[in-house]
Amino acid sequence: MDPSPADTASIEDQYDGTHDLAELTLPEGTGVLNEVVDQKSDDKETKKKKKKSKASKPTGFEEYYCEPLLTPTEAWDEKSMIYSPERPFVERIEEAIQRYRARRRLDSVRNQVFSQYLMLGGIDATARQFQSADKLPDDLLRESTKGQLRDMISDDVIQRGGGGGGRFYDPGAPEHWDVDFTGVVAGFMSHKIIDISGGDMEMVWIASNTIQNFLKYLLLHDVCPEYADDINSAIELCDKGFEEIGLVSNALRLVPGLFNRSVAANYCEEENSYAMSLLMDHKELDRGHAFNIVALIATIVLPTLGSYNAANIKALEVTNPIERTFEITSITPPTEEMRQKVALVSEHLRKSNPSLAPIQPCGVMAGRPVIVQDGWDITDKLTDEEVKEESSFILEERILEQLRVGMKLTMGVSACNVPGGGAFKVIRYVKDIKPTYYTFLPQELMRAWKEPVPNERPAPSVHDRHELLELAGDDGADD
Repeated sequence: MDPSPADTASIEDQYDGTHDLAELTLPEGTGVLNEVVDQKSDDKETKKKKKKSKASKPTGFEEYYCEPLLTPTEAWDEKSMIYSPERPFVERIEEAIQRYRARRRLDSVRNQVFSQYLMLGGIDATARQFQSADKLPDDLLRESTKGQLRDMISDDVIQRGGGGGGRFYDPGAPEHWDVDFTGVVAGFMSHKIIDISGGDMEMVWIASNTIQNFLKYLLLHDVCPEYADDINSAIELCDKGFEEIGLVSNALRLVPGLFNRSVAANYCEEENSYAMSLLMDHKELDRGHAFNIVALIATIVLPTLGSYNAANIKALEVTNPIERTFEITSITPPTEEMRQKVALVSEHLRKSNPSLAPIQPCGVMAGRPVIVQDGWDITDKLTDEEVKEESSFILEERILEQLRVGMKLTMGVSACNVPGGGAFKVIRYVKDIKPTYYTFLPQELMRAWKEPVPNERPAPSVHDRHELLELAGDDGADD
């Protein structure tokens, strides 16, 4: 039932809107509510300021970092003056290195990596004392341009006139040096990066990323367009190097594998105690199971190596132990049929003794002997026949997955002959594995080299002892 107009008027008189609003209006002043509101607003402003202060400047190595845009004047200066093709390459690359350091926030690790990379390339990156900006006079700071200040405080310089004493690149004798960005990266990824990282893959990534970032900077600013293809190859090698260093690390943990250890334990008399100790590290292995591994894998893999006619595994002979470096020429993984045969026999053996380790399918690695240049005096020489000779090695599939054609393995091997079954080489131990891009640069030998200085001290003499005794006051110097 709807209310009548009279009733509605009486209700409006009782609840006057103006009166209600007047009663709810808060008094102005410094009440408790105002103090709380002011305090909350102050806290919000403080938190905002703290959050803003935590924001750090970009280092230039972020995943999605983008170079700041150049002004038209800066772009014209770079194209027409700083990196003009008319300037010698030496001046352009020196300028680029100094400007790159100024535009990147290099931490201590990246700074060490970059300096070692430059020094391997023949550029003097030695830290200099008393050369920072705060050591310069105030009037010199005011009168100098950014470029002049950068030149004065920079550690990265190309020595003119042989100032490096033969240790660094000398523009006056260019016949002794080649501009090879890919070669320097290959040499750096082959030696120095391993020393810096100590095998830590995170450190390897930081090092390769730092070099890659610098090379991309050269391309972006068109520093040396005549070497653009070489720089692109060097950038690709950074990624390849990071991948292969990880593969080499994994392979070194797995080699020589259970098959080769089993052969050494059963057939290498001089290696019996050592090989068996390696096998006994795995409590689920024994000599009997080691023989089963050899018999099964040899029976399955040997037919793929050539002639095979009822091989007598018990008459297997291991002779001629040597240490040599082999370069991988081919890798043949096991077929699906071979995997199934190994799995079937392994499962059958484990039924009677579940503690036995499962037998892994094996493939074949072929390699030829090589001599690796690493700075040490090498007296070994290979004959023409040895260079052409190709050897076969049997390895587990999981090891073959970590290897690549072109890698070089320094190994202790022995010739293994199976009557009626062919021949292969058994791997007793693996000393080192080199990546496919392995390169040794002569500059590696110049890292700690110092310019010889005249020595005014007289050469040693038989009379030195008598003179010392006379100075000491000993009259009975004669014997």
